[in-house]
Amino acid sequence: MSPLRRAFPLAVVLWTLAAVPAWAQTGWLLTPFLGLKFGGSTSIVDLDSASSSLKTTFGVAASRLTEGIFGLEAELAYVPGYFEDRKQLNVPGSSVTDLSGSAILAVPTSVTRGGLRPYAVVGLGVIHAEAADILDIFRIRRSVPAVTLGGGAIGLVSNRLGVRFDVRSLRSLAHDQPNVVAIGKQISYWRISVGIVRRF
Repeated sequence: MSPLRRAFPLAVVLWTLAAVPAWAQTGWLLTPFLGLKFGGSTSIVDLDSASSSLKTTFGVAASRLTEGIFGLEAELAYVPGYFEDRKQLNVPGSSVTDLSGSAILAVPTSVTRGGLRPYAVVGLGVIHAEAADILDIFRIRRSVPAVTLGGGAIGLVSNRLGVRFDVRSLRSLAHDQPNVVAIGKQISYWRISVGIVRRF
């Protein structure tokens, strides 16, 4: 079973836990977001040396928060052109997708009193990388388990709408085999984003 398929049961478990009766006073938040990927590195074949370049990223997060400190989140993000450099053009097409399920630790609403609510996240998931060079020699399609760490703040401007500021680090948990010629399994990067929050 691929890491991508193994990540889906993790997301299902997290969402199931969020539905238990103890979480009576919760809110569901759906957050489409747009941001920048930066500070990347990888051992996967990177012909354009573009893994550390700034790239646009977008995605969506679904989370459930209590009025206390705990919450849960599932997030999906996409980085087009991850391995591409327009000046070199060795890689005509590439992308990186990450899917994660995370625990949220947020400042209680009794403290924020309706204002900006800071939070931290820690979770597990999968990073999927795809790329092809112009000669179609190094075709890449690789999924690796990953950990995500980060934080941010959510502010509601009404009972239903708000904004989320978020920064997080994503890093693969896979290790390359020493002294073995391979495509590589390690990939890491940072993402900063701003999203529009819809509360249900």
